[in-house]
Amino acid sequence: MRATSVRTCKSEDAGFTLVEVIVVLSVVLLLTGIAVPMLSSYLEDGRRARAESEVRTIASAVLSLNKDVGVYPARNSSGVNNYVFALMSGPSMPTSNPFVGGHTWVTWAMNATRGDLLDNQLLHNTPQGQSSAAYPTSGSAQWRGPYMSGSPLDPWGRPYLVNVRSGFDTNATNNKKLFVLSAGPNGRIETPANASSTAQISGDDVGFLVGQRR
Repeated sequence: MRATSVRTCKSEDAGFTLVEVIVVLSVVLLLTGIAVPMLSSYLEDGRRARAESEVRTIASAVLSLNKDVGVYPARNSSGVNNYVFALMSGPSMPTSNPFVGGHTWVTWAMNATRGDLLDNQLLHNTPQGQSSAAYPTSGSAQWRGPYMSGSPLDPWGRPYLVNVRSGFDTNATNNKKLFVLSAGPNGRIETPANASSTAQISGDDVGFLVGQRR
């Protein structure tokens, strides 16, 4: 009788041991813990860079209208220049405060009398939504827009603000600096509301100084 030999071999594709799985997971978690903050930082830097570019674009549009018409974009629904105090970007006026906390410029911008959308002044020539109040479209001081293709929200989803009151106010102390401003990552406007000659863009606000009155 022939003897039957039995061979046993160890499988080469045996699964990972529990220890190996734990080690791999630990490495993955460690790398994730390093990568996520770095990625978040890069994304935040990108948002800030975009905001810096957009405040300059808006400032350029405001200055272009001023150059053409001779006044800052502060015309009201009755066609009276130098009446609106603050402008807000975006396609429509928010129904509630889109910022963290209150600020005088937000109060002005959302006021039916003293506020308006940038697009009404720079894109459509319909101050406070009224075509009958349009800037002149003929003569030496005429509206030659549109000055923008449409004003965006900032990278954090909030409107940009422009305190156009500073373009015409004659107060001896306040409203001397005209800013285009984003509230930045924290959503809170920290730049002083009085916009005096010593006021600076503050906190994490992103802004551009359009002009300063002496």
